[in-house]
Amino acid sequence: MSVFYAYVAIVALQAVAAHANTRIPFGWLKFVFVTPQYHHWHHSIEPDFQNVNFAIHFPLIDKLFGTYHLPNDQWPKKMGLEEERFPKGYVRQLVYPFWNDPKTANVMDPSER
Repeated sequence: MSVFYAYVAIVALQAVAAHANTRIPFGWLKFVFVTPQYHHWHHSIEPDFQNVNFAIHFPLIDKLFGTYHLPNDQWPKKMGLEEERFPKGYVRQLVYPFWNDPKTANVMDPSER
């Protein structure tokens, strides 16, 4: 059972790290493990880069299925959801669902992202 708990802890840390808004250079590790740079491309709204980088732990999975995309030191220019509009800022986004319906609210122009 301790192996399972260790696995869950490692997976949780990696999930948080992959979604972190940081530009830490991971060097050669970015080709072995999913990193923020790698995962950010998964969230790109640029049409040429949608449907890439689905792997959760290892980019090798995407290489095998032809969905791998990791340009050297580049990051996506825009990320998010094309149709949805959300306010900027942590606190505003935290309380937003309690006062607004994201499907109908017009909080911000998509070009502001």
